Amino acid sequence: MRIGSVTIEGFSLGGIETAVQVPELRLAIDVGRGRSTLLRCDHIALTHAHLDHIGGLPYLLALRQLLRKPAPRVYVPAQVAPQLRAMLDAWQPLQRYPMACDIVPVETGGRYPLGRDHALVPFRTYHPVPSFGYTIVRTVRKLKPELAGLPGPRIAELRRAGHEVGVNVERAILSVTGDTLAQVLDKQPQILGSEVLLLECTFLDDRKPMKLVYAGGHIHLSDLMARAAAFANGTLVLSHFSQIYKPREIGQLLAPLAAAIAPNLRALPVTPGGAEPQIPAGGQ
Repeated sequence: MRIGSVTIEGFSLGGIETAVQVPELRLAIDVGRGRSTLLRCDHIALTHAHLDHIGGLPYLLALRQLLRKPAPRVYVPAQVAPQLRAMLDAWQPLQRYPMACDIVPVETGGRYPLGRDHALVPFRTYHPVPSFGYTIVRTVRKLKPELAGLPGPRIAELRRAGHEVGVNVERAILSVTGDTLAQVLDKQPQILGSEVLLLECTFLDDRKPMKLVYAGGHIHLSDLMARAAAFANGTLVLSHFSQIYKPREIGQLLAPLAAAIAPNLRALPVTPGGAEPQIPAGGQ
């Protein structure tokens, strides 16, 4: 799906598989079972180490090596980086060559370049295991506000005279939470201003007791309804729906939220190549 300045490809089914990529940045955020479409990703950001999110990593690394692709950078919560390295090293004698990758332990406050104009910025999330979400920021060059309205020749004259006429401005184009409790929206309010917010919403009705929803570290639709006025994103994309929901149910269950929030509301497919759940227009 193309949304604003970013392309999001992927799918997510709670407990089964989650894999998302931004192809123009060669970036994957979680890899699920390691589908071949992820081979083009030179950057892999893992939100946490549950197998429905990282199980396919060894396969992807092995296949990239077979195809003589360079070792990717793998961003992972710092607390689990040693265990991830140990797991990959354990595959070496079985595969007969190393699982080549550059593991980057991420911490709050870190910033990791994705080419010339983009960077990956992690933020803490709230799941039973160490976890981070990620924001992609893009740096653009803008005219200094105090020079706005000046004619072009005057700006060119200032530039020739050695004056700095531009300033770097950062735009958060995409935030991806991974699995988390809704308190991420309260503790990390900056993600509510991203151009696109890809947010988990595992449970949508009363088929799962709320105590169990929260024990698993997940979001319920009612959590988002209670915060409907807070969303200032251009588009909110929900994902990680529980297996208890049939794909055709999802759009209808999300309709009340679509009517309550300002952003455009969309939903990530639940299967590879599957259709995007359709939310009734106007939340009806």
